[in-house]
Amino acid sequence: MYNHILITTDGSAHSAKSVDQGLKLAQKLNSKATIITVTAPYTISGLPGGWTDTQAFIDQYEEEWKDFAEKTLSEAKKRADELNVAVETMHTSDISAADSILEASKKLGCDLIVMASHGRTGLKRMLLGSQTNEVINMSEVPVLVVR
Repeated sequence: MYNHILITTDGSAHSAKSVDQGLKLAQKLNSKATIITVTAPYTISGLPGGWTDTQAFIDQYEEEWKDFAEKTLSEAKKRADELNVAVETMHTSDISAADSILEASKKLGCDLIVMASHGRTGLKRMLLGSQTNEVINMSEVPVLVVR
């Protein structure tokens, strides 16, 4: 049914559920799986300083997010190993997680995207946005949303 599943994670408890569901689906279907996490580049960090930040500060910011991504993907890979599911992992840095997820899906030839929804509504959703909603609306392949 699905030959290559793209599973997204941001390291949150919500996304841990989607990783688990995506891996279990890949296991049942004997599908290839790729787990992706997307971090924001420094340019949109929202941190004070902007142009006055030193290169050392910027490098530290990027290194901390790289470490976070590696830890997040390592935890997801550990769960895949527990389920005996072979996975590839991928870390990208992009202003829009949704754009990065959609681009990876196309590039890798995925035929399903599995991701979490935080279930925000109202003002919180308007202020924080919804990467899941954007992926649902823009994806050319089915999207399984886990809550």
